[in-house]
Amino acid sequence: MATTGIRLQRENDEYQSVRRAQDAVLDKVDGFESAILGLTENVSRNGDRIDALDRRIDLLDDKLDAIIKHLDVPYKPPAGFVKE
Repeated sequence: MATTGIRLQRENDEYQSVRRAQDAVLDKVDGFESAILGLTENVSRNGDRIDALDRRIDLLDDKLDAIIKHLDVPYKPPAGFVKE
């Protein structure tokens, strides 16, 4: 048949079109997966940093309490420093 080659080319073009669309979708999914993994790592690192900052704040609170006690500063925690 004279149209066999044309029909085969059309089917091949349709197949290639679907394949390109699938490849584009898979590339996007790979990109999103990489982004999510990167965000997950950043969240974990930030959690560690927050824990370290919490420990430093606790240490600074202890030091400030020691200074207040050593200098005998009139201090009421809820109201702040008291004017004499």
